[in-house]
Amino acid sequence: MVEGTIVTWKVEEGTQVKKGDSILEIENEKTTMDFECTADGYLHIVAKPGDVVSVGNVTAIVAETLEEYKTISKSQPNAGNNEFEVDKENVEKPQAKQVTSSVTSSGHIKATGLAKKLAASAGIDIKKVEGTGPNGRIVAKDIDDYIKNMETAKAANIEANAAQSEIYGSPEIIPLTGVRRSIAKNMYESLQNMAQSSAAVEVDVTKLNDMRKILTEKKDFIGCKVTMNDLLAMATVKVLKKHPLANATFDGKEITTYPYVNLSVAVGAEAGLMVPVLKNADRMTLSQLSNNLKDLVERAKDGKLLNGEQSGGTFTISNVGIFPIDIATPIINPPQVAIMGFGRSVKKMVVVDDEPCIRTMMNLFVTFDHRVFDGLEVGRIMYDMKEYIENPELIMV
Repeated sequence: MVEGTIVTWKVEEGTQVKKGDSILEIENEKTTMDFECTADGYLHIVAKPGDVVSVGNVTAIVAETLEEYKTISKSQPNAGNNEFEVDKENVEKPQAKQVTSSVTSSGHIKATGLAKKLAASAGIDIKKVEGTGPNGRIVAKDIDDYIKNMETAKAANIEANAAQSEIYGSPEIIPLTGVRRSIAKNMYESLQNMAQSSAAVEVDVTKLNDMRKILTEKKDFIGCKVTMNDLLAMATVKVLKKHPLANATFDGKEITTYPYVNLSVAVGAEAGLMVPVLKNADRMTLSQLSNNLKDLVERAKDGKLLNGEQSGGTFTISNVGIFPIDIATPIINPPQVAIMGFGRSVKKMVVVDDEPCIRTMMNLFVTFDHRVFDGLEVGRIMYDMKEYIENPELIMV
C-alpha cells in the first residue's frame, strides 16, 4: 500500500490502548484493512476519518502516561513519543477562465523569473496567463491579477450557487477516495501513456448459446452451471495461447510475454470496478474455469477479495452484455497491452448461405496498445475469436 484513506477510528480520543489492539480502519485502492496499535498507552488521534495518508505518515501518537497524553493533546506532535504528519489532500485549486498564453512558436514561455516563481508557488499553469509586459511577456503583476480573477470567479460562483441552493437545495460534494480515486488515477494514466486503438466485429453466438443450454441441462453431471461468460472466457484463453503478444505486459521499453494466462475479469461492484485475476486459466477445464470464475466474481462483488487476487493479470475481459450496450471501447489495464469486451446478444435477421434467417448476434471488441502490435495481429486475433465462438466445439479441444 502506498497510500490510503482513513475510514474510521475504532477507539476514541484519549482511550487507553494496548499493543495489538485493533484501533483503525484504512481503505486503499483494493481493500479495507485493520491496523493494530504498536505500543501501550493513551491514544492521541492526529489524522481524521477521510484523511488520505501515505506510508510513513503519522496517524496517531501513543503517550506512555496520562500526564504525557494531556501535554501532547494540547501541543504539536513531537518525535519523542510512539507515533503510529498527515498528507491530507484537501486543497482544491479553483478553476479560471481560459486566457491567451504567452508562448513562443517553439514552446518557450515568455515570463520573468519572478512571475515563474509566483506561478509555481500558487500552483498556477503559467501557460494560461496572459502577459501584459513587453512583447507579451508575463510579469509578476499578471500572476497577481490572475490569482485575483480566480478568487473573484470563485466567489461569484459560490454566491450564485448559494442563491440557487436556497431554491433547489445544496449540491453534494463527493470526495474522490479509496477505490474510486485509484480507478480515476489508473484510467487517466492508461489513456495518457498508451497508443490505444480499438477494433470490433459482429459474431454469431447462436451455436454458443445452444451449447450453453445443453451444458446447463447437464449441470449436475458436470458439477457446474456453465454461463456464456464462462464460454467466452475459455475462448479468450484459447486465442491468447495462439497470440502471445496479446498475452503480455509492456513497461515502455520491454515487452514481456507469458507461458501462462492470468485472466483479469472486470467486475462491477458497489465499491467500484474490481478486476480479480483467474490465474493459470489456460490449465483449467471448462468446469474448473467456471467454478473458479464464479467464486472470484462473487467475492469481488462482496468486497472479500484477498491481497494479490487483483494483481498479476496478463489480459483482461469485460462483459457488458447484461446491459443494452452493443459496443464499447474499454480502457487497457496497464501494464497489460490489450482488453477484450463482449456486448449484448441480440436476435437479428442475417444472411447465411444466401438465405435470410434469424440468428443471435453479438459484438466483440478489443482495445490494444498500438506500440506493441499492429492492426494485422488484431485482425488475426479477432478472426480466431470469431472461429471459436461460431464453432464452439473447438473450445472443448
